[in-house]
Amino acid sequence: MPGLWRAAMSCAYAVCVCCAVSWRFSYRARARGLLSAGYLVAVVGGIALPQGLFMRTMPVILPLVTLVLLGARAGWFAVLLSGAVLMLTPHAPSLPCLAGLLPPDPPAPEVVRHAASVQGFVLVVRMLALMFLLDRFHHFLMQALSRLERETVERRKAYETLARETEARKRLECEVARIGEDERRRLGQEIHDGVCQQLTGALLRSEALVRRVDRGEIPASRDLSALSAVLGEAIDEARAVARGLCPLEPGGDALATALRALTRRVREASGISCSFEAVGHGDVPDTAAAQHLYRIAQEAVSNAVRHARAGRISVALLGGETELLLTVEDDGVGPPTDGPAEGMGLRSMAHRATLLGGVLTVDRAPGAGTRVTCRVPQGGPARPGGEQDEKESGHAF
Repeated sequence: MPGLWRAAMSCAYAVCVCCAVSWRFSYRARARGLLSAGYLVAVVGGIALPQGLFMRTMPVILPLVTLVLLGARAGWFAVLLSGAVLMLTPHAPSLPCLAGLLPPDPPAPEVVRHAASVQGFVLVVRMLALMFLLDRFHHFLMQALSRLERETVERRKAYETLARETEARKRLECEVARIGEDERRRLGQEIHDGVCQQLTGALLRSEALVRRVDRGEIPASRDLSALSAVLGEAIDEARAVARGLCPLEPGGDALATALRALTRRVREASGISCSFEAVGHGDVPDTAAAQHLYRIAQEAVSNAVRHARAGRISVALLGGETELLLTVEDDGVGPPTDGPAEGMGLRSMAHRATLLGGVLTVDRAPGAGTRVTCRVPQGGPARPGGEQDEKESGHAF
């Protein structure tokens, strides 16, 4: 080649080398530089070597490379540019004629010109077909990658949620185990200080009566009445402890009965107006489900008395055909406004509602105060909830 064309080819090669080794520029800038140099080589080679196989196929290859490196829009633009190169270069004069070294070439026969045009047209059609197929493949590939990325993100979120729930459950189980130990210690202390002391007093009175009988004395009726009174107090203490362990009696209406007794004890112990209302079909034949609902109401009422500074508490049990609704509402200070509460009691209530297949919500009551709502499906048995059902911390009521 003469010096001018050789310089053009050398410049194109230098651009390719610079784009390959220079990392200062962005990826797209280097890709554009490489493709621009490729088109320069295709144009110069198509004019200088119009029959060269590499130079004839290079315009077909460049749009495919452009599609892969820069996307579909740039690829279709490269198709137009390559089509122009393929249609123009077959009719270009030879390099010596352009350089002025030889007279112009004689006109080619009509058959040769027609064959060159047909060859260029066939190359353009092939390039368009390959470009269309590769574009569709690129589209399907990007869809698959996007779907895979979404699935990966969703799976990662699911794993993170599962890890958080597992960690929260572990903390809850540790808290429940600690509370169960405290509850056993409290019950032992109550039995020791209550029932055992009453039985000890009855034993001492019985021994005193035995000694009097041994001396030939006849016990007076008041002595036997005092012994009976001590035994009665011991029985009452034992019943109170048993009621704290298992407040529900057998039967479908045990939950309503236990809730009514709970509100009565709250009124008597704290002086707060506490009422209970049962509407509809509120029978819960499943003992475990009734136990969970009672503990939820007990915790909510205890929170209202201890923390909400409430003057009125209302407990309602609404039974429908498909679901059961338990609400505890007070007129106290209401839930915190700076964020959701994360106390042990609320986590325990939410955990119990989950075991029942229901949902627990804590929000502000109309006007003022707090409203705790537990919505569970009607007739659904409770799932196993571990030992916390009977090891829950005791309440004053």
